[in-house]
Amino acid sequence: MDYPTRDEIRSLCTEQSFERGVNYYQQDRVQELDIDGGEIRSTVRGSNYYDVAIDLVDDTVRSRCSCPYDYAGDCKHVIAVLLAVDDRDTETVSDPERDETVNIDSVIEQTAPEDLRAFLRDIVAEDRDIRDRFVAFVGEDTAKTVYDYKQEIDRLFDDAVSRRGMVEHDTHIDFSQYTDLAETHRKRGHVQTATDIYRAVSEAIRENLDQVDDSSGYYGREVERAIESYTETIAEQDLGHERKRPYIQYLCEEFVGADYGFASDYYDDALRTLCTTDADLEYWLEQLDAHISGVTLDAVLSGESSSKTDGRRDETEDSVDTAAESASNDKSTIHSERTDDVLYVSDFTDGPLSTDEFTGGAIDVEHLAVGTLKLEYFVGDVFEKLRIDEPTTVERHTTSVEPTESGTRDTNISSSLQKRRIFSTYVYILEELGREDALSQLYEEIYLESKRFCKEHARRLVDEGNKDRAIEVVEDGIHTFRSPRNLRWLAADLYEDRNVDEYRTTLKQLFLDHTEWAAYDDLKSVCDNQEWQSIYEEFERHFERDDRKDLVALYVHDDDLKKAFVELKENADLSSVRQYRDPVAATAPVEYFELYRELLVPFAANDTGRRHYRDIADHLEEIQGLVPEARFEGFVNFLKDKHSNRPAFLDELEKAGF
Repeated sequence: MDYPTRDEIRSLCTEQSFERGVNYYQQDRVQELDIDGGEIRSTVRGSNYYDVAIDLVDDTVRSRCSCPYDYAGDCKHVIAVLLAVDDRDTETVSDPERDETVNIDSVIEQTAPEDLRAFLRDIVAEDRDIRDRFVAFVGEDTAKTVYDYKQEIDRLFDDAVSRRGMVEHDTHIDFSQYTDLAETHRKRGHVQTATDIYRAVSEAIRENLDQVDDSSGYYGREVERAIESYTETIAEQDLGHERKRPYIQYLCEEFVGADYGFASDYYDDALRTLCTTDADLEYWLEQLDAHISGVTLDAVLSGESSSKTDGRRDETEDSVDTAAESASNDKSTIHSERTDDVLYVSDFTDGPLSTDEFTGGAIDVEHLAVGTLKLEYFVGDVFEKLRIDEPTTVERHTTSVEPTESGTRDTNISSSLQKRRIFSTYVYILEELGREDALSQLYEEIYLESKRFCKEHARRLVDEGNKDRAIEVVEDGIHTFRSPRNLRWLAADLYEDRNVDEYRTTLKQLFLDHTEWAAYDDLKSVCDNQEWQSIYEEFERHFERDDRKDLVALYVHDDDLKKAFVELKENADLSSVRQYRDPVAATAPVEYFELYRELLVPFAANDTGRRHYRDIADHLEEIQGLVPEARFEGFVNFLKDKHSNRPAFLDELEKAGF
């Protein structure tokens, strides 16, 4: 692959951008350079971290940068990346006269033993790392404890802290002296020392994460590597159950008390690797039970229901009823049932939410400490709005996690999330042991802890032929959890052949609360024309009141495109006009063009930057075919004249073919 030369790079930008790009490249600001043929991706450290994407197509350089550069040619970040590629692609010619190889074996053979001993003494006296590895190699006891190694690693963090008191984003502490030392002990069969070192590395990193900007995930990966190595060291010894017990106990304590969700997952994976026999699994189960209150292992295994859990379920029902009564007394707080695309103020009533509470564990963010975080960092465009509502009182469960000695410090995992992790592990162990009766009883105890448990319990009941109880479980979940979309679908499946009225009601709620079009179509198919007309008008009134965008979607779905166009004109929104261009514009192309044009003109003037200008070009592509070419070209020329003082805007339009 031929990449741009320095002269070709120079032609892509202004003189000032080239000089700044050279400076950025020489200052090693180009990071995470990834080259795959003609696709180049990188991050460049400037006043912020900027993402650069470069595609080489037919000798053409197509670049994108997340910076706000708004002038002619490419920005300094793109230039810096291209210079890095050019440097990497340059072949370095070696000097054959300097490539002499020393035969080390021959030198050692020719050296007197006393001289070798003297050399070795000097080396181990000067380098503590080599000294420790030598001691490990000859099999001597290092006399160091986990605490000793952790203190040494803590000092590495202290040395790496910047003036603002943080280990910065691009500062990656090298732990190889400890992992290499542990590997030496591992190869020599010193299991206890090797596991002590791996344990020290994982614990020390976790305990220092509150002062680390680990947005790259480096330290999370180091924790994972240390825990995996710890487990592999034990597993490869093929130990019997009795000798594995201390390791199982330690890993279980760390799993329960882990202060970050990703670490808890790593310990869970380690336990699943280590526990290979029924005896191992039984012991793991006992260890878990020691940290859980509200669900008694003996009761679960014996098939009896615990009194604590009965109390929990009563309290849950009471809390839901209380919330409903409170809402009915204050009409200003009444809303339709919570939906997936809305985040509520009451979600924050228990304090700041963790990453996992925002995402439900769906996004694997190992550790974020980059300053104030915005909602969209966590959820993207999943939530379209923030709604004020009454404080929620659901999910008041009495089941709790007892803190371990190692987990007494402040935790970054919500207790509810950690409960769900532990119960998921309970489920895994009982499944591995084949304890179907105990598993059914466990689900009966915990199904109101999460929507997933509720759904799994209901499905198990269906498989067992107990559909009546499955319906009760699903209904409990629908009344307990926010946005119970999947539970409602399961309820619809259960009601379809058993209760037509409930089936219709459930489908209606799926559409009103979650905009599920499959539910809309299913509901329409089971209604006669008169019934459907009444329901359709109810949907219209609902969306007229709550969400005009969904009203447009309703008309488009029902192929009532004229009504959809009228609604778009009355509640003009550029994103909606673009979204429904294909189906709706066909009703009146010229009029649709004018509507789009009226919205695009202020949008174009509203912001600057190449990303914004590319958005404008994308909108122009959407409306290009709606009117004759001459009329479209007139609009493009109007935009060019209006923004002629923005070279980057004209450049982006030219790149797009306008």
